[in-house]
Amino acid sequence: MQVTRNYVDNAIRLLEIGAIEQFLTNFIAENVQWIITGSSVLAGVYTSRNDFINKAISRLKSSLDGGIQWSVNNVIIDGSFAVLEMTSKAVAKNGQPYNNQYVWILEFDGKMFHKVRVYFDDVLVDKIIQ
Repeated sequence: MQVTRNYVDNAIRLLEIGAIEQFLTNFIAENVQWIITGSSVLAGVYTSRNDFINKAISRLKSSLDGGIQWSVNNVIIDGSFAVLEMTSKAVAKNGQPYNNQYVWILEFDGKMFHKVRVYFDDVLVDKIIQ
């Protein structure tokens, strides 16, 4: 099923205003397969939205002093795929900046994104996760 630019733009809007929970609820399927690549402490395959929130998001959020400010720099849409190139800015509880770069590849199933692959600087993640 083809994903529309409007659908992707609505998802991006939530990310960029910091509404990550609303983004996840409105655009990510409950049975999502969320893959974080690399070898960081967050790397792995999460098999549901709740699994991802409880094991990855909560761990990252507990290591930050406030939220993450996302900025989407480039978007590529091809059929059922949307690719987001993003940057983030945040501050870790240890005072270090957490300014990361990401590529998310999201696959649309006709209703929601049901597969997500994430690429980022995993060394930076490991420096701030407590």
